[in-house]
Amino acid sequence: MIRKLILLICTASLAAGCLTRAPEATRFYLLDYPADIELDLPVNGPFFDKSCTITPVDVSPAYSTHQIAIRENSHEIKYFALNIWAIRPDQSLTNIMDEFFRKHKVFESVQLSASGTETGFTLGTTVYTIEAVQDRRDYYARLRVAFQLKDNQTNRIVYDHRADKRVLLEERDLNLFAAAISEIFVEELAEFINRIIEDIT
Repeated sequence: MIRKLILLICTASLAAGCLTRAPEATRFYLLDYPADIELDLPVNGPFFDKSCTITPVDVSPAYSTHQIAIRENSHEIKYFALNIWAIRPDQSLTNIMDEFFRKHKVFESVQLSASGTETGFTLGTTVYTIEAVQDRRDYYARLRVAFQLKDNQTNRIVYDHRADKRVLLEERDLNLFAAAISEIFVEELAEFINRIIEDIT
């Protein structure tokens, strides 16, 4: 009888512990313009006497939602359950581009495509891959991106730049991952713009 009573008390205590345990909180991460990034860009712009429309960044469907992807095998990705993007990558990266061109005077003016005003150029961006990568004990941030500048008068692509870059993270930390993706994106955008400026000057 005493053993049964002890067993009932232990079972009740375990059940109470499960019921009172707080659920694990969801963590939200942001892609944002890096505050302390240093870019080797000319400062005496603008370099074009035409304006440019920045179209919304096009992100591959596998990576376009609030879910953060991690690749553990060559053809397999998973999504973190409780770690998500606070803002979808297409919106965050478009905002980063807008801030980039406001900080660096490359064109006479820039505008987002929603404004509807005709411009001399259109800058389009496609993100094919945006993911964390697990390779044995190492963790990487990977971004595969393409930029294209179109002359709106001729409807021709006049400049393009493609990159597939992985950066080793110091530890498995999604805050470091988000920061690394933001830096890669801005660095590759700067590389693209530098090549254009070198070509026309």
